[in-house]
Amino acid sequence: MGPYACLGYMQFAQTGERLYIGRAGLSDAQGKQLMVDWRTPAAEPFFAATHEESYGLSMRRRYRWRRQRISDYWDEVFDSSQLQSHTRLDDHSSFLASLGSKRTPKMRDVLSTIQSDQDAIIRSSSRGALVVDGGPGTGKTVVALHRAAYLLYADQRLRSQGGKVLVVSPHEAYSSYVSDILPNLGEDDVLISTLSNIVSIGQDLPAEQDPEVQRIKSSAAMLSALKKAVEVFEEPPATEVVLDIGEFQATATAQLWRDAVGMIDSETPHNEARIQLREALVDLLLPQLAGSNAAEPQLRADAARSSALGALLNEYWPILDPLNLLKALYSTPALLRYSGSELTDDQIEKLLSAPRPVACTTSDIPLIDYSRYLIGDQDSETSHRDEQSRIHAERNRWTNVIDDLMASADDKEDLASQLMHHDLQERLLSHSLETPLAKESFDGPFSHVVVDEAQDLTDAQWAMIQRRCPSGSLTIVGDRAQAVDGFSTSWEQRLASIGIHDISISRLRVNYRSTAQIMEAAAAQILPEMPEANVPQSLRANGAPVRYAHPSHLKKILDQWLAENNEGTAAVIGLPGFPASERVSVLTPEHAKGLEFDLVLVCQPENFGQTRRGAVRRYVAMTRATAQLVILAEQ
Repeated sequence: MGPYACLGYMQFAQTGERLYIGRAGLSDAQGKQLMVDWRTPAAEPFFAATHEESYGLSMRRRYRWRRQRISDYWDEVFDSSQLQSHTRLDDHSSFLASLGSKRTPKMRDVLSTIQSDQDAIIRSSSRGALVVDGGPGTGKTVVALHRAAYLLYADQRLRSQGGKVLVVSPHEAYSSYVSDILPNLGEDDVLISTLSNIVSIGQDLPAEQDPEVQRIKSSAAMLSALKKAVEVFEEPPATEVVLDIGEFQATATAQLWRDAVGMIDSETPHNEARIQLREALVDLLLPQLAGSNAAEPQLRADAARSSALGALLNEYWPILDPLNLLKALYSTPALLRYSGSELTDDQIEKLLSAPRPVACTTSDIPLIDYSRYLIGDQDSETSHRDEQSRIHAERNRWTNVIDDLMASADDKEDLASQLMHHDLQERLLSHSLETPLAKESFDGPFSHVVVDEAQDLTDAQWAMIQRRCPSGSLTIVGDRAQAVDGFSTSWEQRLASIGIHDISISRLRVNYRSTAQIMEAAAAQILPEMPEANVPQSLRANGAPVRYAHPSHLKKILDQWLAENNEGTAAVIGLPGFPASERVSVLTPEHAKGLEFDLVLVCQPENFGQTRRGAVRRYVAMTRATAQLVILAEQ
């Protein structure tokens, strides 16, 4: 634990006692508490105290660290009688100075600067879905990440469920940008991923070029079509099927098939259900073979291994491939029309008119994910047989070991003689037969899921998240005004439409990132299109004016800024071909979401579109700037 682990201290008005707050708790050799963990109830006043509600504090000091040294601090005095004893009266200016510090390619550590409204959200209950609604720069991402760390530490319910937490990021640059925050808070087990990376396909998919096709594929109706398409391959045989099992015969009827299917766990994926279905069919077919002279275990083994039963399964419950099923749906008119009962005729024709051969795009990722969920592992039967063989061999090996130990035990009090007890033998065998631990998976289930930039998620993408979080414990972070494809309803209405009803909403209204000058220019873009937008109030009012220039001046302006600033980052938004560098990112408005830069150059924003979509893209691009905004337009 380095010195930067200390965030500061608070002093209580009644006792004068100082309590230091840190990233973790610290005690001396005698057990005296030197520093309390920021997530404990005892530390809450450090973040929550305000001049309106002091929580019994007389003052609070926050440290700012740089290279393992305190580079600054600011005091907040809640007891007016102590004002003259503190030399750092301008605590507000110190805090503002920290907000204006240069950015780096990684999100900076802001734990010590968390404000009371943010802290209240961080410490709120994990039950149900919490929506954190806030405009640009209000600290939504900071709140979400620190909330994940807090819940893992403090929430007993999450810990009792295994404590797995997933953070869903909007794009790769965001994942990289925030990657240090949770490890710096002592949480290394939180998984951060985009929805695309959650679904490992083994190939890069092209973007969907047709907006209408993209809308169709993102709908809940497509999920229903996939489910119905899988059920097509689970229909019972139309006529009786005679099976040759060794020297005997048995008949599989449609009713016997349906009875066997009824014995399967309905939640088992299609491919994996073949194992249960095979066993159920054997159970139902055995009475037809009861007149044979073979013993039942032998009959059961013969039936399970029979090629006739395997052929029956392959015909009426075949092994499916998730990707091929999706392609078959797009290329087989009869299958799509039958399965897509919730799609309109125009939507079906639109999907069928796609170029051949059928190629999946990024819009198919949620559908591929759902297809995998419905179908399961193609190799499940082989894996099951291999696992059964491993268990059988391991059981035989341990049985032999136990027999040898028992035979060699002369002294009946000897440890080996204890192996004669059946219960101990079973315990030894059960421990030796445990299945190896599976590697970390994005499939879940997760105790809690944090979703950033949630305003942009489609129905199909939401389904990906809900399947991974059956408890419904969600932190949903977003801003309706930054929804590129529009967000005309309320959060309550949007979430209710996808089946999320246990909702609470917290709103952040203070902008800690951009200056008032930047926000004034950005607000002029969004408010005419969305008067109800939650445009936050900037805390910093003394920023540089927004600069306007011709696009041909881009390189000159950027080079001058880089020469004058040895630290800090810049972003060029709207000019994909411009060369990026270590301190200069080149982004689209969509891939700039969640990020911030000291200097932002927005290139030809008039080309972002004249509709509401264009206004949102300009608003997003402009609000990435912390200090300087340059608009490069033809006029």
